[in-house]
Amino acid sequence: MTTTPLASDSPPTTTLGRPFVWLWHACAGSNLADGIYQVALPVTAVHLGGGAGGVALVAAMSRAPWLLFALFSGLLVDRCDERRLMRIVNSGRVVVLGTTALLLALGRADIAVLAVAAFLLGIGETVFDTAFHTTTPGLVAPNQLERANSRLQAAEITTNQMAGPPVGGMLLGLSAGLAFGATALLYLATVLALLALPASGGTSPAASASGGPDHPGGAGVLADIRTGLAFLFGNRTLLVYALGVGALNLAWAAVYAALPVLALPPGPLGLSSASYGSLLMVAGVSGLVVSLLSAPAISRLGARLCMALGLAGMAAGFLLPGVRPTVAVLGVGLGCTGLLILINVVTVSYRQRTVPQHLLGRVTSAYRLIAFGCLPVGSALAGVIGSHFGPRPVLVLAGCVVCAVAVPMTVYTRPAAGGAAPQAS
Repeated sequence: MTTTPLASDSPPTTTLGRPFVWLWHACAGSNLADGIYQVALPVTAVHLGGGAGGVALVAAMSRAPWLLFALFSGLLVDRCDERRLMRIVNSGRVVVLGTTALLLALGRADIAVLAVAAFLLGIGETVFDTAFHTTTPGLVAPNQLERANSRLQAAEITTNQMAGPPVGGMLLGLSAGLAFGATALLYLATVLALLALPASGGTSPAASASGGPDHPGGAGVLADIRTGLAFLFGNRTLLVYALGVGALNLAWAAVYAALPVLALPPGPLGLSSASYGSLLMVAGVSGLVVSLLSAPAISRLGARLCMALGLAGMAAGFLLPGVRPTVAVLGVGLGCTGLLILINVVTVSYRQRTVPQHLLGRVTSAYRLIAFGCLPVGSALAGVIGSHFGPRPVLVLAGCVVCAVAVPMTVYTRPAAGGAAPQAS
């Protein structure tokens, strides 16, 4: 059985280094832009008269690339300089969003334009996110991965979940074209930050530990993709994490599809839209606090206990408002879900430390294909169950799903934080 590796005996590094700081700035800028356009797309679809069908089409087009291109994105990342690839992708996002902003300003945009933009941005997301997650191990020492990933999680939560939506709403109140144009400028700023990163020449710490080349060999596309899938399915801990995170995402998507029905009129809580939005901020604030504390927590408590705490927080966060739907209980539950960040830091750090650098893009994309592919399944299940039995059973069932995956995910996590990469089982 392959388990999370034991802590490294190498001395701790005091700083993460200037290259990581530039990566952090790129992460913050990209996630702020993501938070704005993810609000701007559906709201603009409504304003263009698309109705529920138009909004659903735009949403589907933005998620479809994860199912269609994820594996090929991973291969592209492994075959190219991932840092140069991120710059190219965000430059492409600037063009797509700038063109959309211009068409909106000229009154020439429609649902078809938004759908195409959403699809192109979704393709960029699959490539950029995969490349981003393969870059961190090359910039920081292996014993600093938890610390680095906790900083990146904090940046993502602050910009994407807490700052992006309200900024997007404010810009949309002025002009849809302005919202898309500002997002394009943010992506342009991230391109400048990424220019400060050194080229990924040489062997990264992860590649050195696992003894592999920096790029895949001359095999065909399908053969190279199969190599990445074989590593994922051959490492039992990594596979348990991938399937477990997929189940957690299914539960998460189901809960967030059911919450508006529970919280807004004519639901039992009867909250206004503004009150509901403010209540959702509890999860973001909780996640931010946990992300800032996750690295020292994992160092002192161990990865296994932190994994158990994260899963317990998610289970409680879903079950409590399902069993007793009051505003106070829902607020406590949303606060508990912030412990999800502990799960993210443990699993991402394990993957970055364990997978050889020359396979990291393909394994990451296959891993995220499982995780992201479960999101629409969770939303669909929430619709079916909620329409027949109401929103509360959806939350209870989601909590039970978390409890079910908690056992294998905790068992396959070693108590100590990782260091040297193990051999795949």
